[in-house]
Amino acid sequence: MQARKIVFTLLVAASTLTVASEASATNYTLWIHGRNTGTPTAVGKYTDFSYWGSASTAAGVNKIAVNWGGTGSISATNGAVRNALDCYCTGTNWCYIAVHSAGDLQIGYALAQYGTSTRTVMNAAPNASGVCTGSAGKTQVGWNIKWVNVAGGAGGGSELADAGSWATGNPIDSDLTTTRARAMYDHSTTRSVWFYNFAGAAGTLYSAVLPGQDDEVVAYHSSGGVSGSAGGSYC
Repeated sequence: MQARKIVFTLLVAASTLTVASEASATNYTLWIHGRNTGTPTAVGKYTDFSYWGSASTAAGVNKIAVNWGGTGSISATNGAVRNALDCYCTGTNWCYIAVHSAGDLQIGYALAQYGTSTRTVMNAAPNASGVCTGSAGKTQVGWNIKWVNVAGGAGGGSELADAGSWATGNPIDSDLTTTRARAMYDHSTTRSVWFYNFAGAAGTLYSAVLPGQDDEVVAYHSSGGVSGSAGGSYC
C-alpha cells in the first residue's frame, strides 16, 4: 500500500503541472488502476478511489476513478475504460490520464485498438453502470486526451508473471506475462497521445527474476516503455 501511495503522489504532482493552465471547456483527470486481486473496485463507480487511497485526496481537476475490477483480462474489461473515455473525453471535454501497473495496458489497448473508432459524444452524466447518455447525432473519432502519465506501468508485462509468481488463476495474470503483454497490441500506436513514464525503485529477494532495476514488480524496461527489450537489462 505504501508503494501505491507513492505512485498516487507522483502522478498527482505531475498532473498539477499543466492542469492549472488549461481553461477551455471541462477538463477531467481519469485514474486507471492496475491489477487488483484484493477487494475488487466497483466497476462503473467513478467515485470509488479505494485502490488508490482516500477519495478526499486532491488528485487533479475533476478526478474520476476508472474502475475495471482488476482480475479480468484486458480485452474483457477494457469496455469499462472505454465507457469512461466516452463519458468524459468527448465533445468539448478533455482528459488527463493517470495510470498504474496494468492500467498502462488498459489505456494502451484502448488507444491502439479503438483510437480511430467513431465515438458518440457523451454528456458526462453517467448512470449507475458508468454509462453516459449520447448527444443526438453527434460523433467524433477517438477521444480528447491531453496526455497520459504512467507510474510503475506494466505495458511490457512482468517477469514475475512469467515465473508463475502470480499463479492465481485470474485472467489478468496471463495477460501480464511479457510475451502476452507485448503481443496484445501495437504499443507504438498511441494516436499522437504523449505517454510520460515514471519508474519506481525498490527491489526485494523475489525481484531477482526481474532484469536490471525494478520497483519489486516491474522492471525498468517495461515501466519505461523500452522497445525490443526482452531479456535485456536496462537502468
